[in-house]
Amino acid sequence: MTRESSSDTDELFVTLFARYERDLRAFVRSTGLDWDAVDEVIQTVSLVMWRKWDEFDPDSDFLRWARVIARFEVLKYRRTLARDRHVFREDLVELLADAAEDLEEKDGSEAQRRALRQCLDTLPEKSRRLLATAYAGDRTLREVAAEAGQSATAFYKTLDRLRKKLRACIEQRLAVQG
Repeated sequence: MTRESSSDTDELFVTLFARYERDLRAFVRSTGLDWDAVDEVIQTVSLVMWRKWDEFDPDSDFLRWARVIARFEVLKYRRTLARDRHVFREDLVELLADAAEDLEEKDGSEAQRRALRQCLDTLPEKSRRLLATAYAGDRTLREVAAEAGQSATAFYKTLDRLRKKLRACIEQRLAVQG
């Protein structure tokens, strides 16, 4: 595919960005940022992508390209917050980003969302409430842990177990569908 005119390439960028913005936001959110930070990072990501748009190969995977940029922008954002004790270490951000990418690549985002909803429905109400509280709003996980009457460490371990359980359930459902 060759880029013929500026307006065609501009339109292609807007079309692809609009199509994948939701997936890109989910990817950035999966790194543990709160919703305000996700908005800020996505805004920066979109600007970087626009500036680098002439480097994008239209025959390649737009979302993969966007995720690479998003990953670097998340790390840059986190470095600016490095003094905040509530910020995940870079290696954890990388791990979360890798996990989100792996899950995304397996079968497509819509099938994953459907599987996630089904898997969430299988969890006990208490677990669903805990996950909803942990990922909703702009409170830190420490604040949510304190509210739940747990230490931050215990809360992180509980969330990790729930994430693993959900991942296994999602992978199983996607394997059955695929």
